[in-house]
Amino acid sequence: MSPEAQSTKTAEEWFQEGLRAGKLGDGRTALESYKKAVKLDPNHFLAQFNLGIRYGKVLMNLDAAKCFREALRVKPDAPMVHYSLAVVSNLVGETDEAFTHYKEAIRINPEFGRAHSNLAMLYYSIKRGRETIHHLLAAARIFEKTGDEQMLNNARDLIKECCSEFQLTPEECETL
Repeated sequence: MSPEAQSTKTAEEWFQEGLRAGKLGDGRTALESYKKAVKLDPNHFLAQFNLGIRYGKVLMNLDAAKCFREALRVKPDAPMVHYSLAVVSNLVGETDEAFTHYKEAIRINPEFGRAHSNLAMLYYSIKRGRETIHHLLAAARIFEKTGDEQMLNNARDLIKECCSEFQLTPEECETL
């Protein structure tokens, strides 16, 4: 493609090119296409979000966080973006930020099982047993509803282990 043709592409066309490249396994082209899309239109929500995902895949988590924050600027009630920002925030040691965004993802979508599960692990890391078990119980209920057997079994195993470790019963942790 000629440089002139490239310069006339819209943000949406760059975004679509990024999607196609990603589906073909060409992460580098996907990343570059999403960058061009957000340069042309910083308010292109899906381009910002997908750029964050691509940065996360190549372990550029600070860049991923920046893109997720931009996506939230455009669409502040997107639970998956809050979840994704929480994941990368945790990876770069921004635990308070991770807590904030997992909680926000759950506030927006109370049935977000993986957000409950990951939030439970954050609480576990600071040895807050009641909160850990509370969110594991919520995750288990959701995974049971959705039929995610592997995640359900993991949650159930962790509930047993945490109840033993923290000397709590599931009933004591149903409400916070």
